Order: sequence, then structure tokens, then C-alpha cells
Amino acid sequence: QLNKKIKTLKTKLDFDIYKRDSLFIKNVKCDVLGRYQEKNIVTALQTIDKLNSIGYKISKKDTRHGISNVVKQTGLKGRWQILNQKPLTICDTGHNVDGIKAILSQIEDISYHKLHFVFGVVNDKNIEGILMLLPGNAIYYFCKANIPRGLDQEELRRVAKNYNLLGKSYLSVSDAFTSAKNNANENDLIFIGGSTFVVAEVL
Repeated sequence: QLNKKIKTLKTKLDFDIYKRDSLFIKNVKCDVLGRYQEKNIVTALQTIDKLNSIGYKISKKDTRHGISNVVKQTGLKGRWQILNQKPLTICDTGHNVDGIKAILSQIEDISYHKLHFVFGVVNDKNIEGILMLLPGNAIYYFCKANIPRGLDQEELRRVAKNYNLLGKSYLSVSDAFTSAKNNANENDLIFIGGSTFVVAEVL
């Protein structure tokens, strides 16, 4: 019966496009921070709406509870997660162009004195599109996650310099983060990102 429903779902969902105003539930709050979660919630709600249309029975109450307790229910970490208040310290696992754009858009809405950017990437990613987006007024702490795919921190620093992104390189994420914390004042902002693996090492 479940396989039959899944087959039906695949058939019915193909090529369907929905607008945001078709949602069946309003004002849902999510415990995963970050404005970009609004788009994820829209997708989730529309999926639930479609599931219900083919026979599933997912109530508004359960939907609201699920979205409000994503972290508690799944253990999800690293999505615009606030690690400290003074200085404000935030990490996010966004690691592609769209993800970085969303992150930077939210950073622009924060009042801070200096931006300290702990940054590392994997070595199989075309990073030029990301580097050209990053703010030139930040202090960078280039690092390599402790995985084989991690891009060498010194190579990252050299490439980033071509985009006027200046800072020092560190042998580990921990060293980079420690240096950022030591250099930052209470009214500064520390951001950790560029790779899921970098974020994982500070959590």
C-alpha cells in the first residue's frame, strides 16, 4: 500500500509548480534560524498539502509542531546557528553560491564593528564564484577542515587574495576560530562557514 502511494505521489508531483499564496497554513514559526528557511518551509508546506491531496492525513497541528521543533526532532545543527552573543558568533553550513548569497544578505542586516570570517572549503569545488561574493572589508581566517577533501588553507589564502580578501591561514579550524575569538571585540561579528565540514568542527 505504501509503495502504491509513493508511486502515485511521484506521478502527481511531476512538473507541478505552486505559488506561495496557495499554502494551507499561515504564520508557521521554525526553530531553525535564517531567513532562507522561509523558502524551505514553503516547500515543506506545499509538499504536505500535496500528500494530503492523495490520501495522507497530516494535520495542521502536527505540521506546525513539526516545523516548530525541527532541531529537537532531527538534531539539525549549523544553519544560522548562534554560538555566542558577545561577540556575536554565527555559523552556517551554506557552501554554494546561492547559500553564500543568502548568508551575506542576512549578515548585511546585522550591526557590528568588524567582521571576522573563519572560512574553509573543499578542494573539489569551484570557489571563484563564492570568493567574488565575499565582503572585502572582513578579516579572514583561512583554514582547512580535517578531511582529505579540505582545500589547503594556504592555497585558499592565495586564491582569495586575488579577490582582495585578506587574512592569515591556519592549520586547523580550531586554530582559526580561536584566533578570531582572540581578535574580536564585543561589538564585532564572527562568522564561521564555507563548508559543512568547517562548521562541524566548531559545533
